Amino acid sequence: MNFLKPILSNKSYSKYNLPFSNLYLIQWFPKAKTSIHNHNGKQCNFIVLNGSLHECRFHKEKIGSLYKSQKINPLSIYSINDKEGYHQIYNFDNKIKYSIHRYV
Repeated sequence: MNFLKPILSNKSYSKYNLPFSNLYLIQWFPKAKTSIHNHNGKQCNFIVLNGSLHECRFHKEKIGSLYKSQKINPLSIYSINDKEGYHQIYNFDNKIKYSIHRYV
């Protein structure tokens, strides 16, 4: 990704803003996971491009408030917003995965 520079990078993923858009490409590293987080009042729509990821949804920012756990299949559109709660994303595989996210 020589033409893009990550706007956020850590041991789990790198996030790139696609030029001239509100779209973000996320590169998920093997065995990655995010913290439990919300989206600060925004709607987040996302699609996994290769392989699958896993999502856990929570009522609060606490592991004990889990209410849903699901596989995120490739090329299907998923969404979350603050009314639906918090979530955490995992890449359980040893392969790099990619997803596109739009925040509105």
